[in-house]
Amino acid sequence: MNILFKKKINFLFLAIIMAFTVYGNDFQTNLPLEIHQLRIEYLENPEGIDVLKPRFSWVLKGDGFNRHQSAYQIHVSLSKNDINRGFIWNSGKISSNETNQIIYDGATLVSGKKYFWKVTVWDENDVSSTSEIASWSMGNLEFLDWQAEYISHNVGYNKKDKYTELYLPPARYLRHSFNINKKIKRATAYTTALGVYELRLNGNKVGNDYLLPGWTDYNKRLYYQTYDITDQLSQGENVVGAIIADGWYAGYIGYALLVRLDKVREFYGVNPSFMGQIKIEYEDGTSEIIASNDKTWKANSGPILEADIIMGETYDARLEHKNWDKAGFDDSKWSKPKRYTIANGKLMASPTTGIKNQETIKPIKITEPIPNTYIFDLGKNIAGIVALKTQGEAGTKITLRFGEILKSDGTLLTENLRKARATDTYILSGNGVETWEPKFTYHGFQFVEVTGLTKKPTLETITGIQLSSITTDAGTFESSNPMNNTLFKNIKTTQAANFVDIPTDCPQRDERLGWTGDAQVFARSATYSADVASFFTKFAIDLDDAQRWYGAYPNFAPFPFSRPEEYSPAWMEAGIIIPYTMMQVYDDTRIVEYMYEGMQKFMEFQEKASKNFLRPGAGKNWGDWLSVNETTTDDFIASAYYGYATKLMSDMANAIGKTKDAKKYTQDFENIKKAFVEKYILADGKTTENSMTAYALALYFDLYPEDLAQKGASLLSEKIKENNYKFATGFLGTKHVMLALSKYGFHETSYKLFQQKAYPSWGYSIENGSTSIWERWNSFTKDNSKNSDLNAAMNSFSHYAFGSVAEWMFQYAAGIDTKLNGYRKIIIKPAILNEMKFINSSTNTINGTITSNWKIDGKCFYMIIEIPANTNAIIHVPTKKPSKIKLNNKSLQKDTNHKLVSADEYETVLEVGSGKYVIKAELIR
Repeated sequence: MNILFKKKINFLFLAIIMAFTVYGNDFQTNLPLEIHQLRIEYLENPEGIDVLKPRFSWVLKGDGFNRHQSAYQIHVSLSKNDINRGFIWNSGKISSNETNQIIYDGATLVSGKKYFWKVTVWDENDVSSTSEIASWSMGNLEFLDWQAEYISHNVGYNKKDKYTELYLPPARYLRHSFNINKKIKRATAYTTALGVYELRLNGNKVGNDYLLPGWTDYNKRLYYQTYDITDQLSQGENVVGAIIADGWYAGYIGYALLVRLDKVREFYGVNPSFMGQIKIEYEDGTSEIIASNDKTWKANSGPILEADIIMGETYDARLEHKNWDKAGFDDSKWSKPKRYTIANGKLMASPTTGIKNQETIKPIKITEPIPNTYIFDLGKNIAGIVALKTQGEAGTKITLRFGEILKSDGTLLTENLRKARATDTYILSGNGVETWEPKFTYHGFQFVEVTGLTKKPTLETITGIQLSSITTDAGTFESSNPMNNTLFKNIKTTQAANFVDIPTDCPQRDERLGWTGDAQVFARSATYSADVASFFTKFAIDLDDAQRWYGAYPNFAPFPFSRPEEYSPAWMEAGIIIPYTMMQVYDDTRIVEYMYEGMQKFMEFQEKASKNFLRPGAGKNWGDWLSVNETTTDDFIASAYYGYATKLMSDMANAIGKTKDAKKYTQDFENIKKAFVEKYILADGKTTENSMTAYALALYFDLYPEDLAQKGASLLSEKIKENNYKFATGFLGTKHVMLALSKYGFHETSYKLFQQKAYPSWGYSIENGSTSIWERWNSFTKDNSKNSDLNAAMNSFSHYAFGSVAEWMFQYAAGIDTKLNGYRKIIIKPAILNEMKFINSSTNTINGTITSNWKIDGKCFYMIIEIPANTNAIIHVPTKKPSKIKLNNKSLQKDTNHKLVSADEYETVLEVGSGKYVIKAELIR
């Protein structure tokens, strides 16, 4: 009897387990929501912000289905112990599903204060969960909070003409010794430089950032950094130090070198200077400030003989001041620093993170194409520096040169660097094994040429250090096509290499500018593979600062020098497209409000320049840069982008409550569209230009008449077919061709372009060995005989503009898009093609991670979709037979976690809440 009873119990248990496996959450009691990624102004636990009404955000995770937040409550306090009382702000329980862009509404925030916060959320069943405690601190909010002076070391000038001969002054060293004799409660450093700097404290670098404080228009603003250094101070003597170099402030700036201006450096100032102070708060309630000044600080030059972002760095280890930044150092021979005037630009807290070491890379091989000349191959084309490890006699000079590709004889190709010297030099001290990495330069490279070594190197001699302002871990993309997988890796590599404080066009040659045309075509793509919220916030401010007095946004930002050709159609629209992208992806209307006045001024400039609602090409027209065998007129591109910008302005005006403006821009768009159609669209659906780019822009920007748009897309598809499924487009057209095709259902043509390997295509560069996105479709070929025809002066092997295909990869191939700003309402609608057997993809959004995987297996189609908590989605399943759909192993009739929206001969549309959905369907052929 007992045995029989046990068998029944075991059978019942097995049945319950099977039921849970099959029916899952029909039986499950959901756990409370989990709260992750607590952030202030897109930053985790930021130090020293100056936003007086900062925004809170968090991401929710929850098991089961249809999980959402019904209410939240935020507590803010000056200490963790008082957090539950919320002395500074208690929002109260607010019925809302908002988890981001929540504006602080408590007591006035105070300079230098540290604040702690937490959030409690209630789920759909009114069950609460509370986050861990997070924090932020305020920076120096008033000018009078600063006691520090701008100081530097006068290194003098050599006899060279600074503007016709290479001039590379040494770095400056500053130090100050101070004593602490009381117990410390908190210590905070506030530092910046006109130039670039590294902060030192008691023998160590403070923070993990490079090239601080970054590049701005120093005449309008200068960012400072804030560091909590409480744990880095000690009782007794302490030493604070700083090393400063020219940077963007006084050093060489790209493009000026190329166009041979009468000035190629020192566009903002001549001598770099440091400014910083440490506020020490003691446990007895007193405090003191240690501030940079020309009375108690000491200055000197040192082992960094040359330091320039573009040209490189030279370091003589024999000149090191050993332990100069530690207690006990004798600085009696150091000089009194020179005091400099206060910066013209407003001193502000940096809105983003600094440039960091995102990856350490070991070389994959070493070659020796010439005796004693060694080439290290890092395996991919990055931006950054290298760490050198070697030994030898004192005075031995080791030279490091950097390149993206090798010549046929195995030597380094440097012709494409133009006037960028891109060379680092290390002179040995002779004291055993020596390690060194530069501080104030960076290069774009895959290969490092090393000469001067005293013995044969090993793979340990060189270590690559990839520098970037972002991490490209927000998106994943894997498909059944290996070439397309490599393409996505190359896009991420190139994005990281160029998102270095600003979105540069390239990281290697004498340019490295924030070209606005490149930025705007890539902006949405950038958001799929990286969190660029704070990065684009900073760049949007750069755009606003760079706007010309007459309204145009310039060709690049920051804009350190004027040229006769200051702006161009499609480049200047970055001032509209970047904030629009921020609104679309992050639901950020604050940046729209910040830029709105400038955007209105730009639209007024466009309106005045237009004739009968059409914008003629003007300024320096870059056109469809690097198109192949087809040309689209400047007038067409200018008018198309004018219409597109007007459409986006209407959406942004509505979003911030400017309804009157929104109506105006809507009417303006209709007028532009009417005039555009009359001039450029023929009765048979063709464009007067008859170029791929013309069709793509008109279709994507909604400038086609509704009754001809499908015909126009068909003509574009046919044109591509006639060109053997190859592009004839440049930067502008390439981004929009596949988006326009798939918008109107021509997915097969898009996929053929996507998978193409013949020139011009992404596959062509990959077949020829690319590890990044190239500026030109044919930047290099394995057939060396063809390389002599290439333009070495304009040939970057790290140029993200053609990587804008990532937008199509996620929106159509993977099918991930947002219906409402900020991915609160998600669209899952993959474009299916038999030649692509599967795609697995995901992207991290401000509301959590979205996963869209699909696979074709015979007549069956499978989807695995994950929708984050507190959101819902519309899923398009490519089958006309909803009765044959299995959703989480159940028929649609039995599943309760969805709503059937529609079903027709092409697809079945489901609406779902959060959760993981496994779908099996009969595929439409």
